[in-house]
Amino acid sequence: MRRFHSYTVKSYLDFLKKLKLKRKITDIHLHHTWKPTKKTYYLADNKEKVIYGMWRYHTQTLKWRDIGQHVSISPDGLIWDGRGVNSTPASISGHNKNAFAIEMIGNFDEGHEKLEGVQLESVKNLIEGLFEIFQTDRLIFHREYSNKSCPGTSLNKLKFMEQIRNNVKIVGTAIATKEQMKQYLLMINPLPKINCTPDEIVAYYLKEGEVEGIRGDIAFSQALLETGFFKFGGLVFPNQNNYAGIGATNTTQKGRAASFVTPQTGVKAHIQHLKGYVSKDPVIAPIVDPRYTILVNSGLLGSCKYVTDLNGKWAVPGNGYGEKILKILEKITSFSAKVGSPNIKDQKILEENKKLKEENFRIQNKIKKYEGLISSLKSQINNFS
Repeated sequence: MRRFHSYTVKSYLDFLKKLKLKRKITDIHLHHTWKPTKKTYYLADNKEKVIYGMWRYHTQTLKWRDIGQHVSISPDGLIWDGRGVNSTPASISGHNKNAFAIEMIGNFDEGHEKLEGVQLESVKNLIEGLFEIFQTDRLIFHREYSNKSCPGTSLNKLKFMEQIRNNVKIVGTAIATKEQMKQYLLMINPLPKINCTPDEIVAYYLKEGEVEGIRGDIAFSQALLETGFFKFGGLVFPNQNNYAGIGATNTTQKGRAASFVTPQTGVKAHIQHLKGYVSKDPVIAPIVDPRYTILVNSGLLGSCKYVTDLNGKWAVPGNGYGEKILKILEKITSFSAKVGSPNIKDQKILEENKKLKEENFRIQNKIKKYEGLISSLKSQINNFS
């Protein structure tokens, strides 16, 4: 019989720290077993046999070479070992190369079992420890790359991350994907008033964020809040390429806030301005943010570690400002958007967006045609007079 061993969170993390890693791990994958359930585990006289049952299903039914996951976390808070850490897991198809896979024993879909108590604490503490050991901050729910509900519909990723980190850091790598960001924007506003494509604006945020070590998905969520999902209508006009309200204060006249030559420059300035609030480290790229020095002189440089720290600083009085950004981010990260395989609901949204864009294109052509006719009539009238 294949044997499995149980650990406390601390003892397992101590084991990992001593282990010589032979592969790079950047992603933590989180699953629920669905079956076996928490009840199955509680009723089992020999808890190890519950893990053995998963191994037998994976190796004999699915024909895998070993149990799929690296660890299983049981309802009593124990960490059960599994596939060797230096072996690639059978976790999420196409995304296993740099992954560490966790299975939480239980069915955490709405209306079934709850992730709570010592099991929840072990999950949080283990992931926090893995983040530190592997020098990553990237947690992936199985459903982000699958049509499954795993690790359970009762789990909200953003709230789960907040429980792990207590607060959401602005520094780090984006969690939301490019497709999630783009498709959520287009669902809210099919015709954003930006001087580039939705694909390009999302790519700029992810790229410029990566350059400065700022989460591009958080900055993008802030831009959606500041511009009303790129509908504008406030102190900043669309042609200013200013997506963060830089230079727009209570005394600023419309159109007098900062302007940027291109959308990418506007995004770069936003990322730099945000980094100024987050860190005292100098920006990597040449400074294009015209108000960066104001942060230095006002003592605000490096004053905002978490998104909610922006309250009363970026926005004044700013009550709930950071929470609004996080609410948008939560909706983006929970949005089902997979490259090349949108679900039925997302497909309908995309089809509607396409129809709206085509209709807008036809209307714009008609307007140009009528403008030409009007211009011609004016010329004829002038000739007669």
